[in-house]
Amino acid sequence: MANQTGKNILVSYKVEVTTGVAVTGASGIQFRTNGGGGLQMTRATINPNEVRADGKTSMGRLGSKTVAGTLAGDLSLATFDTLLEAGLRGTWATATAITQAVPVTLGTVQANATSFIATGPGSWVSAGLRVGDVFVATGLSVNNSRNLRVTALTTATLSVAETLVVNTTANAAFTFTRGKKLVMPTTPVRRSFTFDEYHADIDLSKVSVGCRVASIKVTGQPDGMAMIEFGVVGMGQTTANTAASPTLTSPTVTTSTAMTWLDASIKFGSGDRTNLTGFEFTFDNGAKGLPVIGSSTSPDVFENNASLSGTISGTVQDLADMDSFIAETEYEFHALLVEPEAEPKDYISFFIPRIKLTSYTLPQGADGAMIASMAFMTGTKGVATGYDDSMLTIVTSAP
Repeated sequence: MANQTGKNILVSYKVEVTTGVAVTGASGIQFRTNGGGGLQMTRATINPNEVRADGKTSMGRLGSKTVAGTLAGDLSLATFDTLLEAGLRGTWATATAITQAVPVTLGTVQANATSFIATGPGSWVSAGLRVGDVFVATGLSVNNSRNLRVTALTTATLSVAETLVVNTTANAAFTFTRGKKLVMPTTPVRRSFTFDEYHADIDLSKVSVGCRVASIKVTGQPDGMAMIEFGVVGMGQTTANTAASPTLTSPTVTTSTAMTWLDASIKFGSGDRTNLTGFEFTFDNGAKGLPVIGSSTSPDVFENNASLSGTISGTVQDLADMDSFIAETEYEFHALLVEPEAEPKDYISFFIPRIKLTSYTLPQGADGAMIASMAFMTGTKGVATGYDDSMLTIVTSAP
């Protein structure tokens, strides 16, 4: 009899038509996993209350089922888009091309070192751009084929984080292409998945159903891969025999290059930071099942109001961040990761419009540079001109 090895496991998933009812067949997606605990089922124990004269204990029962676990991977283009969509309970908006005339009349455009200036009468806001968006310009005399991050916009002025080549010549024709975008919508969209953990050596699958994305964790570190980790909570778990394994056949697998923070641009506060030594943030839906009478299976996995929090660390160059902590000053955070290729580079960006520091710690006595550690909390942006009403915005060049 064969023995299953630890690494020869294929993890795949597919959106369910009916929550809690397993889906099978083709059109699933392979999770490019870094390993870890996978999805595990636990059951409550029901112990008898009987007091026996013989001092013995009667056998108990197993109660309600819970499936939970984390799946971690190296962040890469398009690999986790379906799970990101489910976690934010939104729907990806396709890439949008904005020209001098569509969807509004922007007229001609000139550039100073930080902004594009349009003659109008239409505005950048009505054209559909928002702070935190990433776009690539084409058709201009300069500043083409670069990933540009929107930092502010008014009717006529579109400001970006990157330094532009000054151009006082009016450009009458251009295209600004904003990438595919995901935000938290006004009306959440709930999605559940079937996960198949196929143990190839023994040709058997562990199948989890009614699974929802409970959390998304992104980690940044020097000289390391960009890590993403999904917390998953499900309704139930079974096994599939050899004839039925894997239950998700021919899953789609991306071949995009895993990204690192070495090539990233990270805007925290007023500008890009090059002194950060690490960060992480976790977007958490608080999803969990509900024990019920008459069944060992929860009727669903229920999400709650999302929270987003994290930590940032960096070398101490001044005490501006401490002043911000004292004054409850809010920051914006924008991380842009790119593939190692020629411009315009494929990218994924994460934008958090509101960060408030909840701690600021300066340890003393360690070797080398002093490293400040900061924890933060966030809240939704709300209705604000030029912003999406979201706690987190993700933009990517992936189709």
